[in-house]
Amino acid sequence: MVKFLLIILFLVLGYSALFYLLNNHGNLAFIISYWQLEIPMVQAIIIVLSILLLITIIIYLIFKIVVYPRSIYSRYKASKEQKGLHYLRETLVLINEGNTEEASKKHKQFKKYLGKDPLNKILHSQIKKTKELKIVNVEKGSD
Repeated sequence: MVKFLLIILFLVLGYSALFYLLNNHGNLAFIISYWQLEIPMVQAIIIVLSILLLITIIIYLIFKIVVYPRSIYSRYKASKEQKGLHYLRETLVLINEGNTEEASKKHKQFKKYLGKDPLNKILHSQIKKTKELKIVNVEKGSD
């Protein structure tokens, strides 16, 4: 916002300097067939500069409208991947510890963020194997 205000301030100062320097230095005449338009040179320069500024602002706005949503989406996607990888690490640690209940909860969170990832099926099968090994170890321990 401060940059925008500074730009406006410089434009106003520039226009007023042009008006002061070029005041009453002739007229610019546009003649088209039988029509004739005469305007002071200062107004012609101000009109041309204003049109160039307007074109620049329009191009900038179009650029922001096209590019800004893409950058927001890419940030959203990267954030989602980071959260998914965080839950993947937690799930792997919990599987190694043998805590299958918590690993199942973290696996659900991983599926929420990275559901189509190939590691999803591997994690699911690893949790099942860990549960089966846990059951077998408990049965052997009771004998």
